[in-house]
Amino acid sequence: MTSMTATTVQFHPMSPKRRARLVRTLFVISASALVLAGMVFNQSAVATDETVIGSNAFNYVSVMPGDTLWGLAETYSDGKSQQDWIAEVILLNNLSSATLSTGDKLALP
Repeated sequence: MTSMTATTVQFHPMSPKRRARLVRTLFVISASALVLAGMVFNQSAVATDETVIGSNAFNYVSVMPGDTLWGLAETYSDGKSQQDWIAEVILLNNLSSATLSTGDKLALP
């Protein structure tokens, strides 16, 4: 037969100064990690006027007031069917509709 003995664990509360230092340290580490992650991900999200993905090169255009996909197709489709060109732009830019907003930056095929 084994006997069980109860042990008492005493809890020593942390001093307010030590707790404040721990909170401050954790805050600084968390903020530093967020800033570093933001810098890393922001650099990969910066777009240039021409980006190469695989063997495809894309040019970008900023949408100006009054621009439409049909108007852009007239300018940039280079002999390709305008309807096919517009379908490609919609897929390439994940557009949910053919409506453009001034200031949008579109990748062109």
